[in-house]
Amino acid sequence: MIANSISGNIIENPPKDGKLSVPIDFEWFETDKKRMAKVAEDGTEFGVMVGRTIKDGDVLAETGDKRYYTKIKSAQLIEIPVDSMKEMGRLCFELGNRHLSLKVENDRVLVPYDHPTMEYTKKIGYEPHIIEGGFDGFLIVKAHAGSGTIIPGTNKTTGDLAEEEQEAEADKDWAADAGHGHSHDHAHEHEHGHDHAGHVDGEYEVNGVLHRPDGSHSHDGGRTWHTH
Repeated sequence: MIANSISGNIIENPPKDGKLSVPIDFEWFETDKKRMAKVAEDGTEFGVMVGRTIKDGDVLAETGDKRYYTKIKSAQLIEIPVDSMKEMGRLCFELGNRHLSLKVENDRVLVPYDHPTMEYTKKIGYEPHIIEGGFDGFLIVKAHAGSGTIIPGTNKTTGDLAEEEQEAEADKDWAADAGHGHSHDHAHEHEHGHDHAGHVDGEYEVNGVLHRPDGSHSHDGGRTWHTH
């Protein structure tokens, strides 16, 4: 089944029509992906391509007697308390330079746990600690967003439009393959942007962050790597 739109949210507007609500589990780092192959709790297979960030409770599909919704799994997070706007601004600047996904609240910032980030925030004067919780509504820092020249009359660059065209073509191809039972392989190919020839022995993933034995890690599915 293809899920290409969101028809509601069972948390914001609890349904009263008697349909069975069936969850589809998502990791926090999957909610912003363009294309995914998922399996609902009842075994129904989905190709998910809704075109925007998915929130906890979003309704992705409905049948005569069932409603399929997103359930974002909890994750290990770093909670960093802040006491002032000055502290908040400095912290977000430091984390933004590291291309980390953030969740900003009134008195704290949350980021997915990884040891180098934990130690770095201690080093620059904060008091981070580890918690388990939900990580929806986060902000993504893109290292190469907006490349090219501004198109008059818009807030987009030539690079933005080229990327949108490529994504539109990829969506068409992926939807066609998903309809013929090939959604998982195609989703993997497009989302990661590399093949397994680039895999390094000992590479592992924690809360969406890929780690390698040499100490480098990636926050974008293996497209870029860096060390702290």
